[in-house]
Amino acid sequence: MQRFKNAPEGSKGFIDGTVLDDENTGRFVGMIKWNSKENLEKNIHLATEAVKNDNFDKWESQHPESFYLHEQGLLPSHQL
Repeated sequence: MQRFKNAPEGSKGFIDGTVLDDENTGRFVGMIKWNSKENLEKNIHLATEAVKNDNFDKWESQHPESFYLHEQGLLPSHQL
């Protein structure tokens, strides 16, 4: 998770990356913030390449989920 969140640092649109764990489920959540969905789509390959040889079959109990989240109360740029 650390390599996944750190790999895109310095790329266009990267804001921040963090790793969280849920105390109720024990699940880890990696979150990368971008300034736009366009920059995410252009640069997310940096993160996935950093972990492409990891043993996900051993570590994951289910397929990863992806979300495109917006801060509450703020409109997505295409709605401004």
